[in-house]
Amino acid sequence: MNKRYMPVIAALLIAVTCTSFLPVFATLPTLPTFLVAQPTLTVVTIAQDDQLRNTGVMWLATSMDTYIAGNSPAQQLMSQFKLLVSYNGVPVAATIFCQFVEKDKSNPMKNAQGPWENLVSVPKDVSTNFICKPRWIAPGVGVLDVYFTGVGLPVSIADYVLVVTATFAVGRTVVYGAEIQDICLLGWPILPDGTSPVDPNWIITKPNGDVHYVFTDPLGGWTSCEDVALMQHAELGVPIPWT
Repeated sequence: MNKRYMPVIAALLIAVTCTSFLPVFATLPTLPTFLVAQPTLTVVTIAQDDQLRNTGVMWLATSMDTYIAGNSPAQQLMSQFKLLVSYNGVPVAATIFCQFVEKDKSNPMKNAQGPWENLVSVPKDVSTNFICKPRWIAPGVGVLDVYFTGVGLPVSIADYVLVVTATFAVGRTVVYGAEIQDICLLGWPILPDGTSPVDPNWIITKPNGDVHYVFTDPLGGWTSCEDVALMQHAELGVPIPWT
């Protein structure tokens, strides 16, 4: 080969080689964007009404007869929860907000996706029927009292979801945290066979003269508040709605 042409051939090889790699570099994927997790509060609530099932329990009357007669001198319309709000492991003085969701069942008729969809859950915001009050003993440490303030209609008997949200300001940043709990609102306490107990297990007289009835197991061993609500609805003639 003539040595005069060697530089020209070398230049052509270099050009072809570089050109063949250009599309590869041009199609390299962009580097992924890494998201930085924002700080959050840790909210812990522990139900006190039924510590075995970890749920709050209320009732509108002490028996089915007193409920139907409208004579309910010893309602239990309060649930209690232990409460801890912490930021990076340190309890902090947070602001508490509560949301209450009633969870009912409906029989789908028009829009059922199949014969297996014979019941559907129907959530409904009923926060106006409840009040929650945190009672602090130290910043972030205390208890949460929840009160039912709505009308004790048969449709109010239900399984409820309680969402506890806490907020805390760290400089100019507002930090949030949330926890979920259960509250079972009964028409009346029940026994394992679904009937009403004859008498409460204990009666306590409060300082104002009112009485407080204590039932050792208002849910009567039933593990599902939703089943008890459906049963008591049936006793009171409340049908499962169609949708």
